[in-house]
This record gives sequence, structure tokens and C-alpha cells, in this order.
Amino acid sequence: MKDVIMGSNFLNSPFYKLNNLSQQLSIDLWVKRDDLIPYYLGGNKVRKNLSILQSSKSKVDAIITNGGAESNHARVVALLGAQLGIKVHLVLHGNAPSSGTLSGNSFFYRSADAITHYVDSHDIAHTIDRVESDLKSQGLATLTIPGGAHSSAGASAYAEAIDELSFEPDFIVHASGTGGTQAGLLQGVMNQNWSTQVIGVSVARGRERGIEEIAKLLPDSFPQEKIIFLDDYRFGGYEKFNNELLQLIKGTIRIEGLPLDLTYTGKAMFALHQLVYCGAIKEGSKVVFWHTGGLLNLTSTQL
Repeated sequence: MKDVIMGSNFLNSPFYKLNNLSQQLSIDLWVKRDDLIPYYLGGNKVRKNLSILQSSKSKVDAIITNGGAESNHARVVALLGAQLGIKVHLVLHGNAPSSGTLSGNSFFYRSADAITHYVDSHDIAHTIDRVESDLKSQGLATLTIPGGAHSSAGASAYAEAIDELSFEPDFIVHASGTGGTQAGLLQGVMNQNWSTQVIGVSVARGRERGIEEIAKLLPDSFPQEKIIFLDDYRFGGYEKFNNELLQLIKGTIRIEGLPLDLTYTGKAMFALHQLVYCGAIKEGSKVVFWHTGGLLNLTSTQL
């Protein structure tokens, strides 16, 4: 399925040195631009959802998934389903946008003819079960994808993505949401027998919950002390930010031309700076900033 969609080199995203930030921070800083994976504006969600779809060995007539009202993951699934002719149901927590809204992910949901179900967060599981039952009663082969593509199949995409790096870094820093990307990167580093520290910067979850969810996607033998999940840079939670974060993002754009968003990648870049300043990342370290996408969030953010 994956090769049918994009060909063998589709997911090998750009990887290059950030010369100006390297000089400013006195480290050897590189960026992996998964935000430039071309389909669906989806960043890391593209890798994970394609891996999940490929792992489904039988025909798929309908896909169900869930997320927030402006979920990047939901957008990727909606557009992927539209391209493949698969009906998509999105179970979304939060408020439905006005019918005339032409920005944000909801515009793409509607354009792709995805069926949206806006519910309270505590009704997500019940709604998924009901939709799944209805589809199966119609004789449709249904695939239910966890929110954020958080699954072993989704994580495996990032274990494979490690192969795209041309050297062993000392650190990989990235924004960590549901934890599937981080689990995959950790697995990939282990497969390479590297000593790289994978630092996940939480965009919403507390440390204990984050580590617990990441560990579920790793082998039981994987040492939990190697799961570095920092919850100090959430700025109040998902889609929350302050002027300090905004100024860091603007400064990064000015010095390096690297686009970041306020929900995901900006928080990870802020944490990277703080880790350098406090000496946790030492001068001269080889660091990969894994850009996981999320730029479309800016179109629905009120500054």
C-alpha cells in the first residue's frame, strides 16, 4: 500500500545542517524535515498512518479515527482516505467550526468528504464503537486507527526512519504527543546499537503518563530510564503558549528560516535551547532536531 501511494523514496525527508543556529548555540545542529514530506501536509502523521494502513493485510472500506477538533492526524487520515477512495469517519472532541470557516484542518476534513462526529472527550470511545458497529452492519471492512496513530505499526515507521540519518547523533530532540514517534525513534536507535539520547518534549501530557504510553510500544525488556520525556515546556498544555515561546519561534525563523509552530515544534526547539543553556547538551554535541510537522496549526491559532 505504501509503495502504491508514493514510491520507494517518498518518505526520505530532507536532512541538513542548521549552520546559523549551530554557531549561535555552539553545537553541531541538524534538522530532519518531516514537515516536508509532500502528501497531506502531515509530517510524522504521514509515516505512521501509512505504516498502519500497510500493516492491514485485508481490504479496507472505511477508516475510523479520533483526535481534537483541529487534529493534524485526522486531516492526514481524511486526505489519505480521499486519495484511496476509502470512506473516513472522524470522531473529534471539541467544537465544530462554523460552516464558512476556510482555514485550519476542518477545511480539509470537509473538502475530503470525511464524516465528522464532534463529541465530548468522555464520549469518544462510545462513539467509535457505535460508528464501527454501524459500518460493519453494512458489510464494510473497517479499520480503526488510534488517535495520533499511536500503535506499534505507527511506531515502526520511525524505527525505520532512523535509517535515513547519515551519522550517529549524540541527541535527537523532537516534539512528543501521544508518544508513538518517540517509541519508534528509541527502537530505531536500539536497532542501530547507537548511544543516542532521544529527548521527547511533551506538548501536553505529564511525564509519568507520557513515559507509560511510550513504554507500551516498546519491548518489555526496554529500560524505562532511557525514555526521556520532558514535561517542563508545555506552556500550560496542548495549544497553549506565551510570548516567550512566540519570540523564540520568531527568532528561529529570523536566524535560520526554519518554520515552527506554537503547538508542537516550537516547544521542542525552546526545550533544545534550554538544554544547551543549562549544559545538559554540551558544546560541540551532534544534535538532530526532528521536525515532526504541525505548521497548519498556525492557521487556526489566535495570537
